[in-house]
Amino acid sequence: MWSMFVNGLSGLLTQLAQWLDGSYGLAILIMAMVVRLLLLPITLHAAEQAWHRQNALQKLKPELERLRERHAKDPAAYASALQGVYKQHGIGGGLGSGMLAAIVQAPLGAGIYAAVRQGVSGAGSFLWIGKLARPDLWLALLATLLTCVAMWLQPSMSEQARTLLHWLPVALVFLVTWHLSAGLGLYWAGAGTVGVLQSALLRRRIARSRRHPAPPRR
Repeated sequence: MWSMFVNGLSGLLTQLAQWLDGSYGLAILIMAMVVRLLLLPITLHAAEQAWHRQNALQKLKPELERLRERHAKDPAAYASALQGVYKQHGIGGGLGSGMLAAIVQAPLGAGIYAAVRQGVSGAGSFLWIGKLARPDLWLALLATLLTCVAMWLQPSMSEQARTLLHWLPVALVFLVTWHLSAGLGLYWAGAGTVGVLQSALLRRRIARSRRHPAPPRR
């Protein structure tokens, strides 16, 4: 079943490359961006929900600290009181839309990743890249830059988190894409481009919600 799925995606990439005058690299970029754009409504909604949850928890931080101190010796009572506060303020568990996005993205992303890896062995050059089957330093730097921009635009990250966590995913992207084939690096760069768009759209939605906050719950 999995091999049929990967082979189907690989055939689709090959067909797309033929339509693009034999450019396998351009086919990878287009497929990566189209897939991420199709998933954008789900991933953007999940990111927005995560921001609202984080923002609500930040406002409740003093109350939650008092709750923790009051039930320091009774974890069960603390858990029950915590759930009551969450319910009172309409704060969900944070798994709904985020879990859906992960369930949809994971197998599709893994399938395309495997299809690209399977197809680049016979692929040629693209732009400055001499051979798509080999790693490319400039492409790794481009993918890293896109990741950095997407994270910088991310409104759900506090200033403290930016200083501590901002560089870890960026360094990871560079190390991974530097050792991957250029074909897989292109896929990463294409998906990263839509990631920048998602962060920009999320930032715009958050700014709009701050200007026009929802009425308080009764």
